Amino acid sequence: MTTHEERMCELQADIFESSRDRFSCGSMSFVARYMRSEVAKGFDNVDDDYNYISMEEAFIELEKTYPSLKRESDKKIAYPVLRWIGYIYRCYCIRKKISSLKLYKELKVGKLLALYDTFHTLDPDDCVDRIEEIIRQSKPQKASDYEIYRSIRLKLI
Repeated sequence: MTTHEERMCELQADIFESSRDRFSCGSMSFVARYMRSEVAKGFDNVDDDYNYISMEEAFIELEKTYPSLKRESDKKIAYPVLRWIGYIYRCYCIRKKISSLKLYKELKVGKLLALYDTFHTLDPDDCVDRIEEIIRQSKPQKASDYEIYRSIRLKLI
């Protein structure tokens, strides 16, 4: 990753980590809302000349869009885990060139949380590759033309 991309990952990691103290809602609720937010869309559409949004500006935008972030109360995820989740989500979006929303639909925070113990010590690029394998395995596979032909032939015999 470039220095610019690493900085984007770090900034999103900072936002995720700081959300624990900033909002009373649960961490999983925060991540779900964030990944659907205009802030995340902004991160998805940046180039190397991007003028970074500050953490405070991101929080103000999120509070405007989702007032319930301050009202709800639920389970909080530990700081280092939240930081890792934020970093990996952004790293995955950058490396695979997909939107935050699309990634979130494929990889909910609960699933990523379950992978933390196993993957948090890996290099982020390796981690993204392993997570991609898991996502691919969890999707139903279409039968190949050969398998379809073979099943038809077996039925005829």
